[in-house]
Amino acid sequence: MERLIAAVAPRWALKRALARLAIERLYKAATPSHARVAPTDFRSGDGVMDHARAKLRQWGRHLDENHDLTHSILNTLSYQASQITLEPRVRGRGGAPAERVNDALKAMWLRERDRIEASGTMPWCEFASTAARTWLRDGEVFVQHMLGTLTRYPGRLQYLIQAHEPDLVPFDLVTEVPNIVHGIEVDRFGRPRAYHLYKRHPGDSVRGATVTTETIRIPAEQITHVRLAKRLGQKRGASVLAPAVTRLSDVADYEESERLAAKVASSLCAAITRGADFVNTSTAVDASSGERPMELQAGMIIDGLMPGERIEVLDTKRPNTALPDFRRAMLRAATAGIGVSYSTATHDYDGTYSSQRQELVEVQQSYSMLRAHFVAAFYRPIWERFVRAAVLAGVVTRGADLETLGDFEAVAPPAPWIDPQKEASADEIAIRSGIESRHGVIRKRGGDPQRVDDERERDRDRDAAPAAPEPAREDEEPEEANALEANA
Repeated sequence: MERLIAAVAPRWALKRALARLAIERLYKAATPSHARVAPTDFRSGDGVMDHARAKLRQWGRHLDENHDLTHSILNTLSYQASQITLEPRVRGRGGAPAERVNDALKAMWLRERDRIEASGTMPWCEFASTAARTWLRDGEVFVQHMLGTLTRYPGRLQYLIQAHEPDLVPFDLVTEVPNIVHGIEVDRFGRPRAYHLYKRHPGDSVRGATVTTETIRIPAEQITHVRLAKRLGQKRGASVLAPAVTRLSDVADYEESERLAAKVASSLCAAITRGADFVNTSTAVDASSGERPMELQAGMIIDGLMPGERIEVLDTKRPNTALPDFRRAMLRAATAGIGVSYSTATHDYDGTYSSQRQELVEVQQSYSMLRAHFVAAFYRPIWERFVRAAVLAGVVTRGADLETLGDFEAVAPPAPWIDPQKEASADEIAIRSGIESRHGVIRKRGGDPQRVDDERERDRDRDAAPAAPEPAREDEEPEEANALEANA
């Protein structure tokens, strides 16, 4: 057609060819077809969460309680995110590290951190791990800070914290004035002003009382909202399991079906077949139905078959030999979507040093991002209020730069070793070349530099001390007696 048009109107043919090329260069994904329906969801982040509401966290909790692999995934992620060592980095007015203040803050943190949980039933490691697990599984967790608001505190510091599950912040609470979206009161910029919490957990059925809908307004200065947001402007968080929750659920159902099939197949099942040459020679066979009652027992010998009868064992083809490869492929896709190492989650360690090292290096990026998020949203607000309480308690001495009182370094848990000798050699080369300090290597391995230095100092003092003289044995004579005998 374009060639015919070009013979009489070249300019028109050129425009037609350019228009056709422009149409063909469009995104194929933007062109719907009968085989591919284009998504038409234009809702905002809050609109999507208004549709999801509590469904995502309910799925996550179900899998955490009933699926061993999901439980292992959450164990790994919560450990990587929560097990952080805090190192104070306060500086003096001249810019040098304020060692005395740092040592005092560190000692106070190690002594008081197990007492700042409000209920008094969870030590710090368990509290941080449970808060991280709630944040990952449910998509969010609310931490309430009580700094100088109570009349009595269990420790030396006037500071307590309490973590709340997202169920206590109602999704149904949405108003125009004041501007409340899903239980969070915000200003015109979207900055939280207050949080509206139920006075009691809506799912608390222990007391047998009716569910209360009465809420209490808590200012945003007393609440830290740790959430996993996937969209800009999104007020509530989504579970880290959301991209893979259907795959994990399907794998769990498929595994259960295969287990039941294998369990049934483990019980020997046989059938008596009859051919054309069957001759009924037994009076036990029902003449109308042709059935004959027979009770099978373990180890029995069947010698009552009639002419033309045979016994065939039913083969169910179980266990399924294709199950391990299918399960491995599905779990690799699920763990990649969640951001956890496949080998760590499934404890399936197979491959060379290079392949395992590559998996370890790649997954550390996901762990680092997760850890940085949790440190900024969970640890930093707690540490800043802890330092404020320590100042009020007189722990911090003079000479510190007030602008750096809240500075700290979050030391991550050590990465697992594949070959300890190679890892140690790499650290030694890094120290000698000056690209990393000795204290940095110790922190990377999960140790405390101050404790290592103290132990090395004690070792040097012990090695430098003179050895005590060995006592003389009874069968040996003293050296003085031998000398006198020689002179005589």
